[in-house]
Amino acid sequence: MAHLNQEERDTINENPLGHSLSGVREALREAERNTHNEASQSDDSTGAPERPPLFVSALGDLLSILFASNVSLALASRTGRDALYSDLAPVRLRVQKGDVDYEHFRPLSQLVIKQAPDVDIWAAVVALVRLVSYSSPPPSLPPSFHTPITHTSASLQGSEQTREKIEHRVFEEIRLCTHRAVEGFHEKYFEGREWNERVKRIWQSAKSRYSDSDKRWTQIPAAPTQDEVWAWLLNLQQELLAGERAAYFTSDLGNKVGAEASRQLDLLVKRRSDEAAGEKHDWRDVLAIGELKKSDQKDKKLWLQVGSIVRNVFASQPTRLFVHAFTLTGTEMETWIFDRSGPYSGATFDVHEEPEKFIQVMCAYLMMSDEELGLDTFTKAKNNRLFVSMPVEARTKRNRQLELDPNPIAHQRSIVCRGTSCFLAKPIGAAEFDRVVKYSWTSSMRPPEADLLNKANERGVKGLAKVVGYCEEVTSISKLREGLVFSTPHKFRGVPRNANTSFSQSQPPLSHHFNGLSIASKGQGKSTDCSSHPSKRSQLNSQLAKTEQAENGVSYPVQKPQGTTSLVQQNQAPYDNRILRVLAISPAGRSISQFKSVVELLEGLRDALKVHRSLYMDGKILHRDISENNIIITDPGMADGFKGMLIDLDLAKEEGKGPSGARHRTGTMEFMAIEVLQGASHTYRHDIEAFFYVLIWLCARRGWALAGTSKKPPTETILSHCWKNSLVGYLVDGDQEWMRQMMPQTSSMGPGGTAFVEPPASSGPTSNFTMTAQVSGWAYIAEGTATKVSIFILLLYCLVVVVHVINVIYIGESSSTWHSIAEIASLAMNSKQTDALGNTDAGIETPAICERQVRVVAMGDHLEFNFDTEPGLDITHAPKRDVYYG
Repeated sequence: MAHLNQEERDTINENPLGHSLSGVREALREAERNTHNEASQSDDSTGAPERPPLFVSALGDLLSILFASNVSLALASRTGRDALYSDLAPVRLRVQKGDVDYEHFRPLSQLVIKQAPDVDIWAAVVALVRLVSYSSPPPSLPPSFHTPITHTSASLQGSEQTREKIEHRVFEEIRLCTHRAVEGFHEKYFEGREWNERVKRIWQSAKSRYSDSDKRWTQIPAAPTQDEVWAWLLNLQQELLAGERAAYFTSDLGNKVGAEASRQLDLLVKRRSDEAAGEKHDWRDVLAIGELKKSDQKDKKLWLQVGSIVRNVFASQPTRLFVHAFTLTGTEMETWIFDRSGPYSGATFDVHEEPEKFIQVMCAYLMMSDEELGLDTFTKAKNNRLFVSMPVEARTKRNRQLELDPNPIAHQRSIVCRGTSCFLAKPIGAAEFDRVVKYSWTSSMRPPEADLLNKANERGVKGLAKVVGYCEEVTSISKLREGLVFSTPHKFRGVPRNANTSFSQSQPPLSHHFNGLSIASKGQGKSTDCSSHPSKRSQLNSQLAKTEQAENGVSYPVQKPQGTTSLVQQNQAPYDNRILRVLAISPAGRSISQFKSVVELLEGLRDALKVHRSLYMDGKILHRDISENNIIITDPGMADGFKGMLIDLDLAKEEGKGPSGARHRTGTMEFMAIEVLQGASHTYRHDIEAFFYVLIWLCARRGWALAGTSKKPPTETILSHCWKNSLVGYLVDGDQEWMRQMMPQTSSMGPGGTAFVEPPASSGPTSNFTMTAQVSGWAYIAEGTATKVSIFILLLYCLVVVVHVINVIYIGESSSTWHSIAEIASLAMNSKQTDALGNTDAGIETPAICERQVRVVAMGDHLEFNFDTEPGLDITHAPKRDVYYG
């Protein structure tokens, strides 16, 4: 439960909510029942339900009542404002915009339904305010309205591209933009084509394999296995489709597709001319893909498996427009298209019940033209060389033809993204590739990058690339999907439907517990607008409405996608429309990740920071997408003296402009500032923080390249283990191996580990790093005069102790005979009076009294004290061992 002090509790008790919640309580109950019913209709087995419109409406009424209560004015603010009243205002605004998540508000709803005490309800309100509030940029910095971020799989590279990791990231990409049973899908992609007549002839020939009486294919069982389907399809292909330019292939463990991110595919389509004897399948040759599974394997996992395969196709064919795919689970088939705005499919059908449609689909993938398959037709290939032609300036007819280097210098490994890919280019006949051509699917809601580059150069920004060619629109998602009718996205259980606040953080969610309930910090979703009753805060509500209106302003023309239906909220498109734009800039450079020395890395980052400052101060443009891919190392002779430059203004924003209206941002999250990941508006200091992360990233991931190839880096070190599993969890597990790993390999404390192994220096430029480690614990060192004297005194004390122990053992007497003051006092009372302690009744006047020596003597059957000034007693009066004295 959120903390409330006694004064706040008294205020709550003095201002009871009473019957004000009676009306909204029943509405919340109904909303809970509705949510439960919707959850039971979801297709996945786990996850939390979405919030229904009924819940949002009831929640608006509840917040209105709490907002109007005197308690909200009396309780202290939890976010640094005037009072809790001020904290509730932005929460109400988010509810009015539909920017809420069911799980965030459910604990408060439950307390109201159960008629919990007012103190518990207000504690839940405080916890809710803390949960949904986030930090704002300093007042001195002008805020930059942000667009929410989505997680992509682009950062996974090399050996990191395991199936488990990729499928998790792919789900983050497609979870809010997947559409199924899209109306008009089959008609658009499989009918009205020039090859339809050939398909009909093949269907007439294939009828002999189909039993009209049994309504099934004779060689395909009711529950076929993958091998049975492949054998049937191979037979059909050999007999009826042998003359087509493409063919179906399969891959096994010995012939996986690809080298870097190899996968075993059930079915893939590629040209017969690309099939060379003994050669492995390559992602660059894949035209379409298919997955064959048993009938009981139709679930989200199957779609993610298809998605991870499509991701690899896009990674190897970065300029591709879209990818065809299909799934055959048992006898049920579903055809898919994946483009840069997400996947969508046609209606599922049974291959036994619709045999002609089945033949039509399977033949189509082998007969489609390059354009129908989604291949890049803008870039022309001739004699194994690539060429592109584009206007010198936007909206002009004068074209410029450039030759491209076939190997991209940068590209994104993900599906739902801008699909940015860059190629070195040169004018026809030139000797060197001195330019860069960039392909990018940018949101139709954002200003074109070429416009921002031209504005920046006109305003005197230094160190920025110059536009030398620009094609404003090659195609767009709305054109590719023209004629299709989209409804709401496919519903995965537990996933907020709106993409505006979709973001999957790597850290565990924060939790606030009270009365057995909990509020878990998750990504916020968005629902339909809710109504709230007017209150005496109408003036503030008016201001909030104006703020909302200002934030929703759009400064550029918007292309609305086609195919909206009544199921989609008004003014909200069913998918994110992107425009494929091609831009040529100069000068060319190489990615900062390809630095050849530490000096080159630091100089490149330094000059890129100068460009960023000039872009912001002189050009009034904030970059907002600092990453290793957007900083290039340049030749200062061709770049006005700059050794590093910034590229990619796709996500940049002019100062003073409102939000673009784009649904989400996609970027490399490893370089985003922490506050941006938490939802804060993007400011220039967040870009500076991103530069710092780029430096750390390059040192950690690219540093081994400087060591040469004489020694490979360890496959697993303690640092990489801690990165994967978190250092905290590693230490909590009690594994002490990290201590050995952090020690030098040769030391007086034994052999160390490999955490800081430095490879042998190569002939190339190298840099040595020195690290000083401090380990807390108990230790002695013999350095310094004071330390040596202390050790000598300590040894001398130990010698005295040893001598004393030997003496006690030898004479059988010890000073530990008397164990308490009471025993000594009893001994004194048994002793006769002595002149040695004369005149001490009023106190000891001189220290000499305390210096008098005294011994214990045996006087018959009892013991007494005997001072040194008293008559001496012989040894017969010494106490004897093992004798009891009274």
